[in-house]
Amino acid sequence: MNKLALIFAAVTVSAVAHAGVYTFEPSDRDLGDLDHYYAQSWGIDWNVPSGQVITGATLTIKNIWDWTQESNDILYITLLDNPGTGIKSFYDNQGGGNYFGSKGPLVGTWTDPVGGVDRNVNLSFDLKQLGLLDELNANAADGKFGFGFDADCHYFNDGVKLKITTEAVPEPATMTGLALGALALVRKRMKKSS
Repeated sequence: MNKLALIFAAVTVSAVAHAGVYTFEPSDRDLGDLDHYYAQSWGIDWNVPSGQVITGATLTIKNIWDWTQESNDILYITLLDNPGTGIKSFYDNQGGGNYFGSKGPLVGTWTDPVGGVDRNVNLSFDLKQLGLLDELNANAADGKFGFGFDADCHYFNDGVKLKITTEAVPEPATMTGLALGALALVRKRMKKSS
């Protein structure tokens, strides 16, 4: 392996070596079992490590189920910018619609098609697949972001969790070095073949 290829590999490995995985859980893991009389916000106070960007995020709710079967029961989940650290509850008297609807993009909704029985259903919302990573990165830029949960019925659950993955953002000088290295390799191979 020539010297240029070794330098290229070392730069590539150093850029990948600064990835991270971070897991967050609210202090009340089940958010008060998502009581239908309240909307809850979960604010997270965390800074993305310097030189990194969020490249993946998955919000999960473990073993969720509605206490009864009703046709109009909906759980709304909204991405929020700076909702205040920790869990906050807002009395909405079982109001219909999304309490946080005007405060950020909708992550998703869920309705229990059966209700009244624990069936070990786990919800998972992949923010990358939902096209919400740019919004999440923007919200997290100041170290404060979170989610709003508005349950129009009482949703029992065994815990809410957020998993975030980050990767290093190559500096412009690194990208230029990689491009020049690749160009040099191409030139060298072209000379050998002629």
